[in-house]
Amino acid sequence: MNANADRLILGTAVAAIILYLIFPVIVVLAISFSSGNFLNFPPPGFSLRWYRAIAGDPEWVSAFIVTLKLGGLTALFATLLGVPAAFALVRYIIPAKALLSALILCALVTPPIVTAISTYLFFVPLGLDNSIVGLACAHAVSGMPFVVINTAASLRGTDRNLERAAIIHGAHPLWAVVRVTLPIIAPGIVIGAVLAFVHSAHELLIATFVLGGVGKPVTVKIWSDMQATSDPTIAAASAILIGLAILTLATVVSAQALARRRST
Repeated sequence: MNANADRLILGTAVAAIILYLIFPVIVVLAISFSSGNFLNFPPPGFSLRWYRAIAGDPEWVSAFIVTLKLGGLTALFATLLGVPAAFALVRYIIPAKALLSALILCALVTPPIVTAISTYLFFVPLGLDNSIVGLACAHAVSGMPFVVINTAASLRGTDRNLERAAIIHGAHPLWAVVRVTLPIIAPGIVIGAVLAFVHSAHELLIATFVLGGVGKPVTVKIWSDMQATSDPTIAAASAILIGLAILTLATVVSAQALARRRST
């Protein structure tokens, strides 16, 4: 009887914590389908008008296109930098390896406002401000740790004898890495790249400082509209970003499942 009571109390506590964590998401999703003209919760009725408004507004469409371009470039740059860094940290003995690892991971804990100001001051003399490519370079710095962490974890769990066997049978070491090792660790690389993409899609401060008037990603568009209006279009745009995050989570879970199947 006591065991049943303990399980009931534990289950109730867990459910309450989960509800507390996802309640803001529930509020945003509910308001995004509101039939009202303001950000009211609970909404007075159900409607898709705000999603149609986003689809018919060139500024919102442009913001999502900029976000996709920016996220894609960020994922590409972070992968090109992060995969070799992971190989270096896992496979080779290099001076100050612990310090190098800490510097790479430091991007995850540096206050965003500090990163935004320093990036802007660094990019202006180089002419990288007001540029999607420049902002992607800035986002790649904070996205690269996701690639390094996941790629390094995949490398540590990979049997290097497969690569050695390919070399013994005549393959060039670099070709052995490309044809044998990279396909095995591909799920880890994909996970890191996807997380870098999502980090870029959700980032606000650096985008506000660096991108300027070239074009607004969704987060900057949401922030600027919040200061001018209070209609549920903002909630609908936020809901789309939430959907993107859920899709990302599904991709990560699928990649992890694929990695587990390959390892068994």
